[in-house]
Amino acid sequence: MKRNALYYIVLIVSFIAAFLILLHFGKKIEADLTNQSQIRSSSIGFQIGAFLPAELLAKGLKEPFALLLFQIGFVMVATKLLGKVSVAFGQPAVIGEIVAGILLGPSLFGYVFPEGYATVFPKPSLGILQSISQIGLVFFMFVIGMELDLKTLRNQADSAILISHASILLPFLLGGVLALSFYSRLAPEGISFLSFSLFMGIGMSITAFPVLARIVQEKGLTKTKLGNLALTCAASDDLTAWCLLACVIALVQAGGLLPGLLTILLALLYILCMWKLVLPWMRRAGHIFTNREAFTKTAVAFFLLFPLGSAWVTETIGIHALFGAFLAGTVMPDRPKLRTLLAEKVEDVSTAIFLPLFFALTGIRTQIGLLNEGGLWIDFLWVLVVAIVGKFAGSALAARASGKDWKESLSLGALMNTRGLMELIVLNIGYDLGILSSQVFSMMVLMALVTTFMTGPSLNVINRFLSSVSPGKERKEGGILIAFALHSRGIDLLRLANGFFSPGSKGKEVTALHMSPDSSISGKVAQRYEKTSFEPLQKLSKEFGIKLRTLYKPSDNVTRDILKTIQSGNYNMFLTGGARSLFSDDVLGGKIRTLLSESENNAGILVAEKLGKIDRLTVAMYSESDTKLIPVAVRLSKNLGSKVAVWDPRGGIARLPQKDRNLLKKERIPILRESDPTVLGEADLIICNLETWEAEPELHNWELSDGSGLFLIRFAGNSEFV
Repeated sequence: MKRNALYYIVLIVSFIAAFLILLHFGKKIEADLTNQSQIRSSSIGFQIGAFLPAELLAKGLKEPFALLLFQIGFVMVATKLLGKVSVAFGQPAVIGEIVAGILLGPSLFGYVFPEGYATVFPKPSLGILQSISQIGLVFFMFVIGMELDLKTLRNQADSAILISHASILLPFLLGGVLALSFYSRLAPEGISFLSFSLFMGIGMSITAFPVLARIVQEKGLTKTKLGNLALTCAASDDLTAWCLLACVIALVQAGGLLPGLLTILLALLYILCMWKLVLPWMRRAGHIFTNREAFTKTAVAFFLLFPLGSAWVTETIGIHALFGAFLAGTVMPDRPKLRTLLAEKVEDVSTAIFLPLFFALTGIRTQIGLLNEGGLWIDFLWVLVVAIVGKFAGSALAARASGKDWKESLSLGALMNTRGLMELIVLNIGYDLGILSSQVFSMMVLMALVTTFMTGPSLNVINRFLSSVSPGKERKEGGILIAFALHSRGIDLLRLANGFFSPGSKGKEVTALHMSPDSSISGKVAQRYEKTSFEPLQKLSKEFGIKLRTLYKPSDNVTRDILKTIQSGNYNMFLTGGARSLFSDDVLGGKIRTLLSESENNAGILVAEKLGKIDRLTVAMYSESDTKLIPVAVRLSKNLGSKVAVWDPRGGIARLPQKDRNLLKKERIPILRESDPTVLGEADLIICNLETWEAEPELHNWELSDGSGLFLIRFAGNSEFV
């Protein structure tokens, strides 16, 4: 993990250095061209402008559209790189993306290289960036609204609503108290105390539902009571907070109490209209658009216009457009396939392009240097303390009062203290409305970053000191762990796993682990991936009489999370798939080599496109240590109904102990003595000791036929797998 983090840090530094050098020389060439019409090469005699025209470089950073394209690419690269660094340190990718936005602003980029900052982010271009990012946020909030499961809210209404409202009430009140101290010194001119205090309270009360969902998935809490309760509380929290935010915006924009109440009344009428008129119509539409074939481009256009229209209505009424987009998502047809199809079409572009621009714009607005004046760092510490005490303590105490134990209560408090992206959206709204000054905005952004960053470490500390497992008793899963990416590979691995159990065994246990290599996918998409990946395995496990346990999680570091799973259970062995790398013929790529080097379990690596029927097994035997493969192959053959042969190109069987030769005779295993390894191509599955494969290059010089596979086995001290 540290090696990966160092790699990304070096990559980022190199990228920034290359960009600064390019910009420096580009400006120098431009200045030289101002003094002379041509720059000629002293040795070759051609115009350097033909190789690197300064006019083109200048045009690329001055033409509005060209500048916008450069900004989008620059921001996307920076946010993705920092996101990878964040994942390497065990944090959600969104943490790194937020940090990247801050670093691209005046806090670092503008401070260290003001000329470059002014060139890349000139003030006239910020309005365009803001408009584009707002469009992306409209669609993002639309997806968030679709992911809000109202049935879940109803099913856990008692404890969830109590905890959720307590986690809003306490930080809201504490935020109002903090506003008393800040108002005279830090509130913008012309903003009433009511507006300022209400917004400070809401800023303290937000929980980031999307980031929380990712953390719950990464921690493996999706199917636990704690995970479900946290997601339900966060959904209820966001719904309540956004309603309060709509009221505050209405009061601020209306300019008075009575006009504000009129705006709130119009908003309530609009919500009623959406619930009573639009929702029933959407339910009928859900019966029509149930699959990709029925989901035509016209239907897509309508469903994408719907959140835009709803956002326009709420913006016109006097509350923010994002509230309308969020509301549009909540009234979408309650059809998982339809919602998943829409989420797939909207979310990728929104999160990959528009959200990085939003992070960059937030970073440009965040001026950490402002906190160096007048003891504002002390004020920031108060903001941080109030935020943590209000949200963490409010949620934990409410959970404890509802009957949860201390471990579950504190864990819920740590999860609800996550603010992340939703907090940034709210803060930007307050900044745009002029409610928050630059100083308060910067404090609140840093608070959002710190509280989101501390979620993972807080959970680790709570689990360490309040573990439900008794001291000295480690969690023991046992059996075999299979880790796969494609469900077809999972089926092949499960077939092989079944082959390792004694024939007729009744205690067969297999854990199937599947990970999506992207933690930013939505909850709905993750559920669909989980279902499609495990359904075939569950059906096959019943045929084999295997007790199958499934584990699923989106991950930005698949290797790390597989290792954690291996190390957390007492598995007899783990099986996974290998393939030839895009840039190498090595079937043991970087991920598998890391898994093998950092774990001590028995392991099996299957190299195959897709296994067909396994009629013939061939054991490749080069040395005495390879005899451990023979009992393994015998057991596999009995379970798979296959015939076994041993390929012995060096005549090593004659030098084996008598008991090993007796086993070959007893099982009537034929010996293949051809020296040419192409004889292996006649087998449906070749079984080879991993050490032998590594030591004998000639084994690499043949190709697998269609439907056949290579099974490399690593022994960890003994040959007894199950």
